[in-house]
Parts: sequence; C-alpha cells; structure tokens
Amino acid sequence: MSMRLVLACAAALVSFCACVHAQSPPREKPPATCGLDPSDWCPSPAGDRCGEHHDEDACRADARCEGMPYRGESLVACKPDGKGFWSNCPAVGCVTRSKSHAD
Repeated sequence: MSMRLVLACAAALVSFCACVHAQSPPREKPPATCGLDPSDWCPSPAGDRCGEHHDEDACRADARCEGMPYRGESLVACKPDGKGFWSNCPAVGCVTRSKSHAD
C-alpha cells in the first residue's frame, strides 16, 4: 500500500471519530464498577436531590425520584415497571425522575 493511501485512510478515520464524538451528548458516567453488583448503592450526580436516599425503599417513596438500573449479569432481562424501577431487578442508586417516567 502506498504511504499516501495510508495517510488518507488515517485522516478519514480521525475525521469520522471527531464527528461522532462531537455529536454525542455530554453525560456523567457512574463509576465503572458501580451497579454491577446487586448490593451496590451508587452515588447520584452532584446536586441531585434524590441522592439523599440511601436505599431503594426510600427512593421509591419519593415521587421525584427513580432508580438507577442494575448493570450486572442476570439470567433473565430486567423488566421495567413503568415507574422508574424494575419488577425483578434491584435499583442500585437513586436519581431525579426522567421526563418519560414523570407523573
């Protein structure tokens, strides 16, 4: 392969990656390992008032909040209950309710 072709391919790949990255919305990521264990309780983003809850029961009791999804392995897929939680998987944190789950 010629050096010119290699450089052209590399430039095209870099441009493509830059465009994809620029179009991705910014979002906070939880710690990489948090939420992989059913007993985890992950921190809410800074300033999120639902972060005051320290367990799923307290999170469920607050109409402003919804659970963070369990991200670990499961034999059966987690089933959303339509209220920001799951019928067969634990919440592993608590965050402000998204618009799709707002009452």
